[in-house]
Amino acid sequence: MHATDSPEDHETALRLILEMQSSASTACAYLGRHEAGIREDLENLDQDWRETLRVSRGADGRVDGAVLIEWDTELDRSWVHGPWTRQGRWEQQAPGLLESVIAQAPVARHEMYAAVENAQMAWLAERCGWAAGEANFEYAKELEDGPSALRMEDDAVRRANPADVPRLAELHEAEFPGTYASTSDLVEHGGSYSTFVHAEGGGMLGYLSGQMQEGDTLYVDFLAVAPDARRRGIARGLLDAAAHRMGARTTTLTVDEHRPGAQRAYEALGFSRTAATRPYRRGGAADRAASPRDGAEAPQM
Repeated sequence: MHATDSPEDHETALRLILEMQSSASTACAYLGRHEAGIREDLENLDQDWRETLRVSRGADGRVDGAVLIEWDTELDRSWVHGPWTRQGRWEQQAPGLLESVIAQAPVARHEMYAAVENAQMAWLAERCGWAAGEANFEYAKELEDGPSALRMEDDAVRRANPADVPRLAELHEAEFPGTYASTSDLVEHGGSYSTFVHAEGGGMLGYLSGQMQEGDTLYVDFLAVAPDARRRGIARGLLDAAAHRMGARTTTLTVDEHRPGAQRAYEALGFSRTAATRPYRRGGAADRAASPRDGAEAPQM
């Protein structure tokens, strides 16, 4: 398994990635399913994908497998993108690709992520001794007529600012301990996340943090409401306000397999299940830290 600085190899690997990402049975769930989104995702990784890329070659010297990785030393974890191989090459190439790519990351915990129907990823995890995590169910809500009217006064929901960090940290760290984004990430100026808080009477009763994807889709990474403020429509109001202010036509999120109550709650809010994905982890098998795009907490109403 080799690193490569060849532009031709980069292009060949990219074509392989685009092909494999088009089907849930061979896709990595961290990247999108369409070319424009995949290219954008790759360019936005924490490490340059061309530098972490590892490839395998067939007898003819052609690239027949690829894998890449990104990591966060503060969180002590990495996320493996792929592996992807040509048809019939998985069992020969995937284990070596996986081992070669995680050797680059200066962290102790590693994760892969794929659709439940990606049987070859499940095989690879078992073959290499990675632990399978619980499934994550993806939900979406189409907003064809735009977001519904807010269930609260407009000034109850506002964008988060640095002064909110102490209270936001209490909510975020209580609901998502050890997750993939810190509280400071959620309010970083010019950062990836747009974060909204429900502020009332000088207190913060809930928050939502998400990202716009592929044009007009809002992905909700995190949503939590203070325990003493639940069942008051705050979660619904945060979802409506975020969609309205971000100009979203679709809102998406994920819910863990062990949260049937959350699944019912989002379905009651008009969300429909669109996919099921599963993480595979190495290093701290008992760690239940949320996966990337595996964060939205159930609105308890």
